Amino acid sequence: MLQSLLKYTLLVLALSQMTNLSAAPVTSQYQGLAVNANLELGDSDKPVFLILHGTLAWYGMELPKALQTVLADEGYPSLAISLSYGVDNRSGFYNCEQGLSSGQGAAISEIDHWVDYLHQQGYKNVAVIAHSRGGAQMADYSLQHSDKISQLHLIAPMHWNMENSRQRYDAEHSESLAQVLSNIEQNPQQPLQQQDVLSCKNTTVSAAAFRSYYSPIPEKNTPALLSSINVKTSVYLGSNDPLTPGFMAQQALFSANPLIDLVMIEDADHFFRDLYADEIIEDILERLE
Repeated sequence: MLQSLLKYTLLVLALSQMTNLSAAPVTSQYQGLAVNANLELGDSDKPVFLILHGTLAWYGMELPKALQTVLADEGYPSLAISLSYGVDNRSGFYNCEQGLSSGQGAAISEIDHWVDYLHQQGYKNVAVIAHSRGGAQMADYSLQHSDKISQLHLIAPMHWNMENSRQRYDAEHSESLAQVLSNIEQNPQQPLQQQDVLSCKNTTVSAAAFRSYYSPIPEKNTPALLSSINVKTSVYLGSNDPLTPGFMAQQALFSANPLIDLVMIEDADHFFRDLYADEIIEDILERLE
């Protein structure tokens, strides 16, 4: 009896160690920075999924973790990455106290670094999943590197236009957005001090980074980007996401593109908490068949 119990205990420990080995933090070198990701191993014959977070977030937040867990349960490998935002060895949500010098478009080459990393690990079929602002960045990436990915899956991707951005900014600040952008044009090398940018309050931000988030260049409106996408793409919107109506209002921009499928997830909010990640992955995997 004791011997059988000992064998059982050893078996459980062995299985536990194997499970732990299936997930591993990964650190890579990118432009002199240590950049971080979480790798979930799976069947090497299946596509690998590269997962990107939203604004100033990281791979350990709830949605990327849930997506990786569901994919692992189905035997699919995945790599959830954290954009560096120009910070060495960044972990956790972005620390606004250190200032912000990395703009919207900086994500493109960093995403490409991780796609190349997966190719170097022997993965040939790379599909991508991205949330919120990351959705716009990943759509932009796919326009530049469509030969490197097989599918594009966007969850509540951001939509943007200059007038709405101006109205929101002006409603919250004494100095207008037009004035801030005008000051930047006059002093493009001068960092902005005690400035609000994205969700960061009263911080230091480079002029180039601020301009990238609050002016039309680079393109941040995902519906406009989708018009030219040339890889199979699915867009997942939550019926309880307050941003969904604004996205749907621009559906005409991409409705003529036969590669785009729009999927409404009933009762989901912007962050697709609880079992909505399962619903998304179920739909994604059906599209692989």
